[in-house]
Amino acid sequence: MITFTKGNILQSNAEALVNSVNLQGVMGKGIALTFKKAFPQNYKEYVRACKEKAIDIGKIFVTQTNLLSPRYIINMPTKDHWRYPSKLEYIEAGLKDLVKWLSVNRVRSIAFPPLGSGQGKLDWKMVKFLMMKYLDELSSTIDVIIYEPSSEFSETFEPQVRQTSRLTPVRVMLLYLMKQYKTMGNEINLLVVQKLSYFLQKFGEPLRLRFEKGYYGPYAHNLIPVLKKMNGQYLQYRSVSIKPETIIKLKTEKFADLDFAYEKTLSPTQQQHIQQVLRFIDGFESPFGLELLATVDFILQREQGFESQDILSSIQHWTKRKRELIKPYQVEVALQRINSFQV
Repeated sequence: MITFTKGNILQSNAEALVNSVNLQGVMGKGIALTFKKAFPQNYKEYVRACKEKAIDIGKIFVTQTNLLSPRYIINMPTKDHWRYPSKLEYIEAGLKDLVKWLSVNRVRSIAFPPLGSGQGKLDWKMVKFLMMKYLDELSSTIDVIIYEPSSEFSETFEPQVRQTSRLTPVRVMLLYLMKQYKTMGNEINLLVVQKLSYFLQKFGEPLRLRFEKGYYGPYAHNLIPVLKKMNGQYLQYRSVSIKPETIIKLKTEKFADLDFAYEKTLSPTQQQHIQQVLRFIDGFESPFGLELLATVDFILQREQGFESQDILSSIQHWTKRKRELIKPYQVEVALQRINSFQV
């Protein structure tokens, strides 16, 4: 199946992500820069591949991440030099080689950026035609997600709150976790904040959040009022119909105040809890990864002694979505991470 969408490709749960690159070992702008920040090891290997001529027009370069998602980064040259625009023939050559790679490598899902249509300056309609031509034959066995070009995210936020919201320790911890998550190159939505809050409470912070079974894993309704008190001053989101996918943007001009509050307001134990959360989610930063970790942990907290098969059975009875989405090997990986952290 081929699905078209818009947004941040790094939020995709696909097993493989395609990255548009040049042959000069430079990821300085656009999607490539995003990949460079999110996957530094891939960038190092890509630079070496450019020097060793292991990547070329029509010759993709694939790296493994050792993460749950994505498992592969597929570096596809869409231009020779970063200074010059892409060419349709480069896109076509890359797609041909990619199709060959997919025919011999078992990948369940793959996500594409709008190849050559950003910094590459190609007509998206022409690129889309080429992508459909070569990817259609794969869509019966692989989920293909194509991210179309989109303008920079803009949202109409609620006006600035009139009263100053005090930076309590709880608010500092939540905001600081969101800030650190954002600096990893990730987009923040309500699902992400719910899971970060869950992990903060898991590691011993008494947030008094009442988590229960939700569609996307453990969910605390009483977290929403906490966010509303900060909306407009430290973060921004539309709260008319807040949903898991609701985007939450941090106000960067408050980062200095937040860093100061982290150092001066939080106790060493509270700072330690934050660092534990950040280490715990390392490699699981995508919304799906966070959901998976939180879901498995939520089950374990209520059914101690459960093995991976018991957990999988519980997940399969949670919702149809989870039953279809979460695989046995993913439960194993999440369980290994949880067991490696003794709380």
